[in-house]
Amino acid sequence: MTAAGRLGGQGAAGTLFGMTMGGMIASLLFSAIGYFYFKRGRDQNDSVMLGCGIAMMVYPYFVTNALYITLVGAVLMAAPFIIERF
Repeated sequence: MTAAGRLGGQGAAGTLFGMTMGGMIASLLFSAIGYFYFKRGRDQNDSVMLGCGIAMMVYPYFVTNALYITLVGAVLMAAPFIIERF
């Protein structure tokens, strides 16, 4: 086993830290959106928006599949607006 494999570097072929390029892009995108949700929630004292922003910044560390990152991100993006409506 190489040093990169032991330290969590290169995983399977075409992945880095167990994440494909699509997963990395989705992770970066939803983390950036989460940052803006966090800032907006903090500025407007909106705890739902703030919580969704924090969740969007954190969950990509635990989910490596691009499809799951996208699905969870879409749900978290919609949650503040759905909760506000009902």
